[in-house]
Amino acid sequence: MEEKTTQNLFSTNQQSNLWIIRFPPEFTKTEENEFFKTSPWLRGVEGIRCILFDMTNVSYVNSAGIALLIRFVREARKNQYQVAAFGVSPHYQKIFRIVGLTSYIELFADEYGAIETLTTRNSYE
Repeated sequence: MEEKTTQNLFSTNQQSNLWIIRFPPEFTKTEENEFFKTSPWLRGVEGIRCILFDMTNVSYVNSAGIALLIRFVREARKNQYQVAAFGVSPHYQKIFRIVGLTSYIELFADEYGAIETLTTRNSYE
C-alpha cells in the first residue's frame, strides 16, 4: 500500500478495491488542480470502483471547495465510481446534507468502518 502525496496537500493510497484520498486541513478553489490529479480514472488504476475521502483533518471548506467536491463526485459517478467519506465534522455533514451531497456520498464515522463496509460490499458486486 504505497501512499503518494501531491505537494503536501493530498495523499492517496490504494487499499483493496478502494482509492483513498486524504484531504488537507483547508479545501478551497486553490487546491483544485492538486485535487483533480488524485482522480483514479485519470491515472488508470485498475480494479478500483470506490473512492473514499478521508476528511479527518479538514477544518475549513469554503463554497468553492464544496463546488469542487460536487464536480468531482459528479465526474466519479459518471465514470461509475462509488464515493464515500469518513471523518467529516458534524458542521460539514450538515452542509453536505443542505447542498445534497449526501445523496451521492455515503458518510462513515471512521476509516475502519468505511473500509470494512465498502470492501465487503464491493466484494459481492
